[in-house]
Amino acid sequence: MVVVKTLRLEASHSVRCDFEREVEILAGLRDPNIVQVVGVCSREEPLCMLVEYLEHGDLNQYLQAHIAETASPRNTHAQTLSYGCLIYMATQIASGMKYLESLNFVHRDLATRNCLVGAGHVIKISDFGMSRNLYSNDYYRIEGKALLPIRWMAWESILLGKFTTKSDVWSFAVTLWEILTMAREQPYEELTDEQVIENVSFIYHNETRKVLLPQPTNCPKEIYDLMRECWKRSDADRPTFREIHMFLQRKNLGYSPVT
Repeated sequence: MVVVKTLRLEASHSVRCDFEREVEILAGLRDPNIVQVVGVCSREEPLCMLVEYLEHGDLNQYLQAHIAETASPRNTHAQTLSYGCLIYMATQIASGMKYLESLNFVHRDLATRNCLVGAGHVIKISDFGMSRNLYSNDYYRIEGKALLPIRWMAWESILLGKFTTKSDVWSFAVTLWEILTMAREQPYEELTDEQVIENVSFIYHNETRKVLLPQPTNCPKEIYDLMRECWKRSDADRPTFREIHMFLQRKNLGYSPVT
């Protein structure tokens, strides 16, 4: 299956250049946990590219359609996902991000909505912007700027506009939190968008009033400790994706996906 990403005919020159640059970059990515560009139409208008799409759709909806194996099922027809399966999926995301990190490629919008699920719980990271229409409530416009996924973003990205592989690490921990909560709620759901921005300033000033996402139910302390490492104020203190991947691999020994 593929999805077609099309550039609007009325797009500005800068947007067109961004689209062409995105096509060039994405077409060069080769990793089992990154979606592939399978075709490009650049000779006729509108410009478009064909991007791989997986059979089970995005991870956010996939999680919401299932229940955790340890939970008491309210819907007896709902399928379950084991803790091992959840960590298996998170490990694949870390692997794909490790590949992007090796290329100094910054994703900027890592979240379950931007990960696709295939047979055998194969996960591929995507980034083709289409999720913004489906998940419009996940994005917030700051002072006339572009819509931003502030609940997933590192403080330095929101306040300073600084995006690095270490800000992606922050977003990965929020994504891991989504996975272990089965995407049942938005990150910081108890806060308004304005309060999320205020909380970011508390993190910047290292104030005690800062709020971090809570430890999910049935989440081992060592996994939550990993999340907190990824949310360190100094990006230099956060782990690399290589380190995250190695850690999760060790926690996932012996798990075999059911196809």
